[in-house]
Amino acid sequence: MHDAQSPNVPAPDMPASDTAARFLRLPSVAERKLGPDYTVPVRLDPRILDQMQQTIRDLTEKYAETLKAQVGSLFSFVELAGMGDADARSQLYAMAHEVRGLAGTFGYPIIGRFAHSLCSYIEGYRAIDASVMRFHIEAMYDALKQGGGDELLADETLASLERLTAVTHVDGERSVG
Repeated sequence: MHDAQSPNVPAPDMPASDTAARFLRLPSVAERKLGPDYTVPVRLDPRILDQMQQTIRDLTEKYAETLKAQVGSLFSFVELAGMGDADARSQLYAMAHEVRGLAGTFGYPIIGRFAHSLCSYIEGYRAIDASVMRFHIEAMYDALKQGGGDELLADETLASLERLTAVTHVDGERSVG
């Protein structure tokens, strides 16, 4: 029986060798998201790890195009959602939520932050303003055009979006909290 935990037992399709196995430690997506103190729970065959990393790189390239399409399609729901259309609001939120969840994984954390801000805005108010939503989406679009965005500019833009949100909702009509 093959013992997956023992580095001295060759895999069934690999010949036995007197050469010691060498494991390379490459930064992973999990490590980038969880920080440098993250430790890999199991050792993987370097060939499998290479294949996994290549798959992630391939998906990252494909996701860039998907992300552009998603951000572009958000604009189509803004006006109706701003006029109170529940379906448009729901679709806008679902798409922004998906961007929020995946953007950071594929190397677009700033766009994920803008999407998070947009989701929080939609979650936080009964009546939502089309201009506020449009500014959020334009910030995502601009960050995409810049290849992912600039951290300092993103911080300033998010602060501006928060002020804009506060100004457009001075009546305090929050739906939660």
